[in-house]
Amino acid sequence: MTAPRAHRDGLRVKEIADGRLAVYDENAEQGHLLSPLCAAVYHLADGTRTLTDLSTALTRTHPPADATLVRRALAELNAAGLLDTRTWHQAPP
Repeated sequence: MTAPRAHRDGLRVKEIADGRLAVYDENAEQGHLLSPLCAAVYHLADGTRTLTDLSTALTRTHPPADATLVRRALAELNAAGLLDTRTWHQAPP
């Protein structure tokens, strides 16, 4: 699996006090409210971290963020159009 990268162009992003993240895609004219785990994955998915790297980084702030939960968060981000599909292809669990 390649290192996932979050799509950031054409988006307005607002942090919410409870750890969630509001993302508005200006091109698609669609908004998304990300859970704290998805928000953390979104921030960390910079194209340099593998699934293992993301899981390791997230266990510090979102225990128990194992590879399964991170994969699920990436799938949610992908379904919302918030991942660069050239950098991540969903692998089976």
